[in-house]
Amino acid sequence: MSNTTTRIIVAVIAAPIIIGLVVLGGVWFWLFAEALAILALKELYDLGKHTSASPQRVIGYVGSFCAGAYFFVVNALPPAIANIVFPAFVLLFVLAVLIIELLRNAPHPLWNAAITTFGVFYVGFFLTSLVGLRMTFSGAMLDLPVIAPFLTHLSQSERLALGDQWGAWLVFATFIAIWTCDSLAFFAGKAFGRHKLFPRVSPNKSWEGAVVGFLASSAAFVAIAHYLLPFLPPLHAGIIGALVGIIGQFGDLVESLFKRDAGVKDSSNIIPGHGGIYDRFDAAMFVAPVVYVYVHLFLLLTP
Repeated sequence: MSNTTTRIIVAVIAAPIIIGLVVLGGVWFWLFAEALAILALKELYDLGKHTSASPQRVIGYVGSFCAGAYFFVVNALPPAIANIVFPAFVLLFVLAVLIIELLRNAPHPLWNAAITTFGVFYVGFFLTSLVGLRMTFSGAMLDLPVIAPFLTHLSQSERLALGDQWGAWLVFATFIAIWTCDSLAFFAGKAFGRHKLFPRVSPNKSWEGAVVGFLASSAAFVAIAHYLLPFLPPLHAGIIGALVGIIGQFGDLVESLFKRDAGVKDSSNIIPGHGGIYDRFDAAMFVAPVVYVYVHLFLLLTP
């Protein structure tokens, strides 16, 4: 069986499972995101081994899990507590990493502490921000001026149910935009790519493929938002889709840079035909926090 056939079969099986977990939401999607983040973090730490780093794996995994837990509960916390949770975590986590590194007596302590901390924020917080996206329209968020007019005719239980659906559709739209960008950029690059995008890092990517992927991502997000996210104006949907199409491709290039430095082709072989979790979700790591910040800053918090 060819590698392309294997990739297609795995994608056909995995995509409905991921979409099902997104729709299911709650603790199941949270645990799914936690598992993705910890596995991807393990793969990043494994890449670090090829550059003589010795990351603090256990505390890194704990920190990554705490990142997901933060997004899972933050909307339910009183504002005074919610505002202090993240800075308190950063302070305590960085102090713990530095003190443990002091006591380890391992070679390359600066590099060890740096990759341990960097991995938790780059992989742990970035990837588990998918949980924050999924829970965007929960709790007090439903009372915000941009959301409330769409819910005035509903009972409280109906409001909560619709808000939960919107959170699912927001994550769904983000994944579809990422997958659309990746797929069409690949096929367009194969068909008529002539100008190399970033040959030092990824010699097979082309500017033609990148532009097609960017446009396709924006169009896909606008189309999904039109039918499933009625509160999201087309302008905002187009901007979010464009951000996915741009930032997601940077995420892929950054991972290629790290793999090239480590001298490996894939971050692992856990997914047949696709490589590792980090390989498959490198774009999502960049995209999810950007979409999360954009929605909260430019949509939900806008008077």
